[in-house]
Parts: sequence; structure tokens; C-alpha cells
Amino acid sequence: MAPAAMPHLKQLHAPVRPERVLRPSFVLVLCALASACKEPASPPPAATTAPAATNTKWGVIEGRVRLSGTPPTPARQPTIGTVVSVCGEETEERTLVVGNEGALAHTVVSLGEGHALPAAKVAAPEPVLDQKQCVYDPPVLAARAGSTLLIRNSDPLVHNVRAASGTNRAFFNVAMPLEGMTVKRQLPAEPGEVPIHCDIHPWMRARVRTFNHGYFATSGADGRFQLEVPEGTHTLVLWHERLPEQARTVTVRAGERVQVDAEWPVSDLK
Repeated sequence: MAPAAMPHLKQLHAPVRPERVLRPSFVLVLCALASACKEPASPPPAATTAPAATNTKWGVIEGRVRLSGTPPTPARQPTIGTVVSVCGEETEERTLVVGNEGALAHTVVSLGEGHALPAAKVAAPEPVLDQKQCVYDPPVLAARAGSTLLIRNSDPLVHNVRAASGTNRAFFNVAMPLEGMTVKRQLPAEPGEVPIHCDIHPWMRARVRTFNHGYFATSGADGRFQLEVPEGTHTLVLWHERLPEQARTVTVRAGERVQVDAEWPVSDLK
């Protein structure tokens, strides 16, 4: 790289002052490096689930997911010197977040046959991905395929958000140079997994699991989840990015709350 280009790269990692961000030369450099000024056309809207039947009767599947055994110590990843004042010298790797009594956060729980059911009783909330102290928060999201992802930058740093879909390594790629900045981007129309990362700070990674129905949830810090579902027999699917997928057959009667707890041994970690 030519010496003249190096000062611009250093600016990308340094804390950002608003008066500097608005300079045209800075914006041009940012667009060139992050490739965020040109994006592919938005995909067609995702297919919707069947309309809700007026006589649908509902029950609840709830439970807790755990990791049994002593979890490994989270890996520490070094940052870059120019972001230390904002993000510290290291960030904690967040693909595995385990709380008290093995509570496993960020497990995605869904119904395997959800696309064939009446529409969910309550629409899924808008998914939100934040950038805080040089990590994505949360590291795992669940959302409707084709829905809109709200992306926020809570750092006084330049980030970029690159999402992949299938063989398309830049389904969208957006530069976020300002603290407090928010943008919205449509997720792929086909359900699946959407990896997200920051090219400027390569340790920043997240995943979005998308579905063609509204029957999904993500476990909280206490490992608990809840799904309101039509009465009947369902296949409950539990997914965690570092553990083998589990599936349970669950029968729910109208007005009933069914408890389903799931557990993985530490030896299953990958």
C-alpha cells in the first residue's frame, strides 16, 4: 500500500469526531474501503405464512436451555491500539454465553413446521443489531426472512456492517461512521443463516437466523424461552451455533403451558 493511503486507514480505527466525519474527503475514502456506497437491489418480499384462523386455539411452549459441565473460559481477542480508549485492549468472544447454573443464552428455538401453521398470534418484533464497544449486540438474532433489520452504531468509531447470503458475500454492506447512527436493511427473502461481520474490526461477528414463519424465539441470559403456538403436535427445534441441533416432539392443548427443558454436555461444543 502506498504511504499516502496509510493516514486514511488509521482514521477508520480512531474515535470519530462529528466535524471530521462530515469532510467530503473522509466520506470518499470510507466508501472506497468499505464498498458501502453501492448495494444490490432489494430482494422481493418473503412469502408469508397462512392467514390466522379465527377459530385457532393457543397454548404455550416454554422452557430453559442449559450447558452441563464446566464451560471453557471465553477467548479474549486483542483489539487495535487506536480503539483502546473506547473498546479496551481486548474483547470477549461471544459465540458461547453461559450464565448461572449453565443457562445458555442466544439459543434459537423454532417450530420445524411453522410455515404450514396459521400466522403467529403476535408478530415478531423488529430485529435490532447494535455495535457497542467493538462487539455486535446481540451476537445472535432470529428474524423473519425478508424483514427489515435495524442496525445501530453506539460507538464513537467508524464501523461497517457486511452481511452474506449464500454465495453472495456482500448481500448488503453499509458504512456507519457516526455514533448514534441507525440504518435499516432488508434481510434475504429466503430463510436461512445470515453471517454478519465488520471489515474494519474483524473480530466483530454476528449471525441472524431467518424463518418463513413467526414461530421462533431466542433464549435470554437466564436460558429461558417462550413460544405461543396453536394447539396440536409440533416439532421444537433448538439451534446454537456451537452445538448440535436438537429436535423435540411436543403436544400442546388449548390453554396449556408445556415445559420443555433442553441440555447439552460441554463435550458437544465445537
